[in-house]
Amino acid sequence: MKASIKWLKEFADFSLAPEELADALTMTGLEVEDIKDAEGDPILEISVTPNRPDCLSIKGIAREISAILNVPLNDVPISIEIEEGVRPLIEIKEPDICPRYASRIIRGVKTGPSPEWITTRLQSHGIRPVNNVVDITNYVLLETGHPLHAFDLDRLEGDRIVVRTAGSANKFQTLDNEKRTLAGDMLMIWDEKKPVAIAGIMGGLDTVVSETTSNILLESAYFDPVSIRRTSKTLNLSSESSYRFERGADIKGVVPALNRVTGLIIEIAGGTATKTTDVYMKPHVSENISVVFEKINNILGVKVEPALIQELLSRLGIESRPGGLRLSVTPPSFRPDIQRDMDVIEEIARLYGYDNIPITLPITIMQPVSENPGWAFVTKVKDASRKAGYSEVINYSFLNPIVLDKLRIPEEDERRNLMKIRNPLKKEAEALRTTLIPALLENVRTNINRGEKSIRFFEVSRVFFDKNERAGEEEEISGEGLPNEVLKMAAVYLKDMGSVLWHNEHDGFYDIKGMLENLLLELGIRTYSIIRNASAAEPYLHPGKSCVIKTGDRIIGSLGTLHPDAAQNFDVPAETNLLEIDMEGLLRSIPAKISYSPLPRYPYVERDIAIIVSDDITSAKVEDTIWNINTGIIESINLFDIYTGKPIPKGQKSLAFSIRYRAGDHTLTDNEVNELHTKILEKLKKSLQAELRS
Repeated sequence: MKASIKWLKEFADFSLAPEELADALTMTGLEVEDIKDAEGDPILEISVTPNRPDCLSIKGIAREISAILNVPLNDVPISIEIEEGVRPLIEIKEPDICPRYASRIIRGVKTGPSPEWITTRLQSHGIRPVNNVVDITNYVLLETGHPLHAFDLDRLEGDRIVVRTAGSANKFQTLDNEKRTLAGDMLMIWDEKKPVAIAGIMGGLDTVVSETTSNILLESAYFDPVSIRRTSKTLNLSSESSYRFERGADIKGVVPALNRVTGLIIEIAGGTATKTTDVYMKPHVSENISVVFEKINNILGVKVEPALIQELLSRLGIESRPGGLRLSVTPPSFRPDIQRDMDVIEEIARLYGYDNIPITLPITIMQPVSENPGWAFVTKVKDASRKAGYSEVINYSFLNPIVLDKLRIPEEDERRNLMKIRNPLKKEAEALRTTLIPALLENVRTNINRGEKSIRFFEVSRVFFDKNERAGEEEEISGEGLPNEVLKMAAVYLKDMGSVLWHNEHDGFYDIKGMLENLLLELGIRTYSIIRNASAAEPYLHPGKSCVIKTGDRIIGSLGTLHPDAAQNFDVPAETNLLEIDMEGLLRSIPAKISYSPLPRYPYVERDIAIIVSDDITSAKVEDTIWNINTGIIESINLFDIYTGKPIPKGQKSLAFSIRYRAGDHTLTDNEVNELHTKILEKLKKSLQAELRS
């Protein structure tokens, strides 16, 4: 917004130099970006924020200056001679979009060039002069901030103006000689037969005021900001009028602006005016705002007396009435931005002066924040995974349903309960994911294609399940409501089989299993089982190289080597190993209390035992059998060798364990250890048909 210093002084009598005035305005929220000299009249270039449409005028900025400097705000006297004549008939068919429309006819005007003082001011404010009538409407727009429009009365058909939408009228030629394509809901100004203006934006070429015009119809109205903004954006058409209507004009300024433009036209171009036709469908009523005095002082950090508060608001044209501990404030119609008590307090603060508010440190009571156990748990899982050499990845939470087929997920599996996206950006992201595995396999493929041979990734993220019942194959899943969110942790490991110095036959399954065991150890989970169970194995894992993870009686996840078919579907090596855990189940498995025991005072005795058992007996089952011999002196059991082949009979295997014994109150003797060791062997023979390997 440009503002002439001389023009401002017509409304507010001040003596500040332009630079001083610029500083005063900037410090109260109207940033002056530049000062330009136009033939001895300095022009302020002011950045007006979108919430202050009242400052898009000379009078509005003068009102701010009047309030800041506490000088009177002047007004221009208006004198109009009214003739008794036919007044325009106004019909508003869209009162929600146009609640007020005022009009007046002036007959006998003489169009021609404007006086130099008008053209000079228009040009210095960036508006090109046209003729005296059009120039005066633009002059009053700059002065009052209220847009106006003049029609050539003799080019209007009929005796009335109708405010309604475009309807079936799909073409309109604006005064810039462009033909615009209209939408049916755009607000237009009509005469009896045709549209004559795009409401609040631009008039039509057919009714433009020209050198032959002698009778005019003046328009002054209020239009809904949203409607004007939508039309302006759709048509890619902006004007000085639309710029102000989009931000909110003053509905009570409709008639004063009309009177001001009428007086200037009669003074400069002659003519006689009729009375005003003012159709005011929805009179504006300002809602009172209650502000507590104590809150004002608490927010500002300084005590401002109630009398001074009222005086400051009064300078801004804001009415206020004290009532006990509160102040009832009525915002004026030209301040649509004042809607709540904080807006009122901001007005008081900026007029009181930010420089007058002392700098103080806030008084706060510092209290320790209790750690969120869920967040701490997730952090611990991530830290343990990083310690094991795994890098965290973060993938998008979307998937293409086709990947579930690639994973060999059965139709009845809950992971088919997809929450569909109504407006997906692409086919590959049309649903929220129900498993982390596909994204990790995509990560593996991407890294392999870029030359990586050893891959260790993990991700901790949520998966989403549609809580609605499954839809039929021909029926799209609705996805109404919020999904059921489940936190998961998944990891993938691909071993570089060609870079090891010593020959190592296993493909990485035991490496990722070790990562899982270290994770459980970090979380304090000692009671768990990793069980090979083909019937419970994930469909995307190899049935002979997969396990379920149990804590107590609860299955919390799966572990294993990728199924060859799934590996082919995702174009990754068959040696890829995967882990996926339900984080909620893992969290519930963490013991509520951690028990500590003192460091042992007595030495341990370690003995090895090698047994031959059937292939279907797991090492975990052997360990459980040993632990069930409740002696109190078995400290640990560690499997250190598995062997099959000659001389071990077919269908059997050799398992070798190292058992550590220790007593808490004395040093164990050989007899005690030998006796228990023999007891263990007898228990294994009886329960598992195990044989001691010679």
